[in-house]
Amino acid sequence: MNLVLNVDHIRAVAPSNPSPQLVVDALLPVLAKYEIDRTPERMAMFLASWAHESNFICQSENLNYSAQRLTEVWPNRFPTLASAQPYAGNPQALANKVYNGRMGNRPGSNDGWTYRGRGWPQLTGRDAYRTYGGLIGRDLEGNPGLMLQADVSAAVCGAYWATRGLNRHADAGDMIAVTKGINGGQNGLEDRLRRYRAVIGMLREQAAALAGQEPVVYPTVRRLIVNGVEMDPATAVIEGDSIRLPSGTHRIVRLTTHVATR
Repeated sequence: MNLVLNVDHIRAVAPSNPSPQLVVDALLPVLAKYEIDRTPERMAMFLASWAHESNFICQSENLNYSAQRLTEVWPNRFPTLASAQPYAGNPQALANKVYNGRMGNRPGSNDGWTYRGRGWPQLTGRDAYRTYGGLIGRDLEGNPGLMLQADVSAAVCGAYWATRGLNRHADAGDMIAVTKGINGGQNGLEDRLRRYRAVIGMLREQAAALAGQEPVVYPTVRRLIVNGVEMDPATAVIEGDSIRLPSGTHRIVRLTTHVATR
């Protein structure tokens, strides 16, 4: 059984997203590739997790902070207002200050700014851009702006999910483990759960409906005998009271099996 994502699911988890159909189109191949569409729990946790990160809106990290806010977000780096003041309202300098020297970003470079958070997963750091670019077959290290394309963001979200084995945690209903797998802690857990609850019922209803459908069976030809010789049914076309074969057109004397007509 494969669930089918639709715009109502996106609206449930990300009501502020302006283009839910764009999100659906980008996610459909990813959900199938990583078998996320096999259970309601997988799809609901996947959607809730990434909706929490970005509402499925492709944007770059907002690093435009006041000095006071910097002391609250990065108290170890900015213990006083005076230490934060040079970086207040200066996103590029701030990115290089807080991100360089880690995550593969080179000290004294512009890497912190170049590889700041982008896209649905807010991918951050040169190492991550290189790693996930390799996994999805795109040069994200050389072209970090690609993360602002919906299909690229979707592909990275899927690869990130798969490399951490999150399907099994989702199947177990373990949002804590899923959240740790994505950001290493429990940041935003309550919001993720709220979004999960908004969509899981819809997905379970769809799963039940799909499970209750009777299979549609189309008859196929098993044997075709022409003048005592068995022929390949795929080569036959019935036209009125005649049958057309590679050997020519013949009048039907007795039709005892179904042959597909065109």
